[in-house]
Parts: sequence; C-alpha cells; structure tokens
Amino acid sequence: MSKFCDKVLCKIKEEKIEPKPKWHFLLKDYFVWLAFAVSLIVGALAFCVALSIILDNDWDIYRYLSLSPAKHILLSLPYIWIFAILLFLGLALYNYKHTKSGYRSGTFVVLGLSVVGSVVLGSVFHSLGMGRKIDRIFSQNIPLYQNVHCCCNRKDIWTQPEKGLLGGRILNIRKEDEFDIEDFGGIIWQIEKNNETLIRGPVLIIENEEVKLIGEKRTEKRFRAREIRPWAGK
Repeated sequence: MSKFCDKVLCKIKEEKIEPKPKWHFLLKDYFVWLAFAVSLIVGALAFCVALSIILDNDWDIYRYLSLSPAKHILLSLPYIWIFAILLFLGLALYNYKHTKSGYRSGTFVVLGLSVVGSVVLGSVFHSLGMGRKIDRIFSQNIPLYQNVHCCCNRKDIWTQPEKGLLGGRILNIRKEDEFDIEDFGGIIWQIEKNNETLIRGPVLIIENEEVKLIGEKRTEKRFRAREIRPWAGK
C-alpha cells in the first residue's frame, strides 16, 4: 500500500498536478443548474405553444375537408412543438443528472417532476397569451413554419372557398351586412352576412382584423358567411 502511495505522490510531483480550486466545481455546478432551468423553461414554452395551437384548432371542420375525425386530428397536431417538448425534457433530465446531487434521484422521478414543471409553467405562459404570440411571430417571420409545425398549412385549409372555408384580413366595411377581405392568396372577396350568421368568439368586424369564415361561394369573388370566427381561436 505504501509503495502505491509513493508512486501516486511521485506522479503528482512529476506531472506537477495541482488540486482544482473549490470555485471551479461550484461554477460548473451552477452552470449545469442554469442549463437545467433553461431547458425546463424552453420546454414549458414549447408546451405553451402546442397547447395554444391545440386549443385554437378548429377540430369540427373535418367534414368540410372530407376527412375523418381521426385523420383530421393526426394532420393538425403540432408535431414540431411536441418534438421540442420531448427534446427539452430530455435535456432537462440530462442536465439535472449532471448536477452535484443529481445521482440521488431516480430517472423517472426527475422526468416526472420535469413534466409537471413544464405543464404547470407552460399553462401559466398560456394564460398570459404567450403561446399565441410565439406562434404568430413564427408564422409571420418563418415562411416554412406553417408547413413544418403540423402536416397541413392552416392558411391553406382556410383558402378553400369551394369547400366553404375562407380566411383572410378585413379590408373595409361596405355596410352592416357586407365587407371585403383579402384571402391568404391575395384575392379580394366580397363577404355577405345576415342576422342568421353565427358569430363565434371575440370577433371584431373591423379593418385589418383576421377572420375565418364558413359558408358558401356565391360567385367568382363573392362569399356568403354562415359563421364567422376569429383567426386566433374558435
């Protein structure tokens, strides 16, 4: 045993090995904890956006698209955000396991707590409207975003007047029962509505407001609305 100790001491002297200061280990531990917190927060934001997309999706329009309810659900799920949730939950677990006391907790316990933390924090973010804001920012600034976050482009779905679905931005109000909108393909439509037109959600029939319409195409650029919904939400 003494010979082994002598060899170790000799090696330390030869290679001039010096003990690392305490602050080095503390800094490393703090960095890992910070990485864990960031992973958890970003995962919560991803959950927040996914929740907003799921709650805002028009699950009842599958019959206008000639789809079964199951196929419509599969096409509408926000896969990129679901993947982001799983990715950052995995990173949170990895980072926690590399903290000073991470070895003491079981993998499923840490994963479970991370999931609960992401859901609770993500729900708070959703209540503050952050999910819709993030989704809108991505939609406006990343051209391929709509095609990536789910299997179908939401704007394409609502640019099918021949199937009774039309969405766009209100340009002007002609009179009480008529207004013009510009659809997502740049075409201007004259919209008719009447007392039987169902108004869903907090819809504002004002200029520059984006809306979704369910109804029927009357002529080439004229559409009768049976139902009007806000673009964000039902």
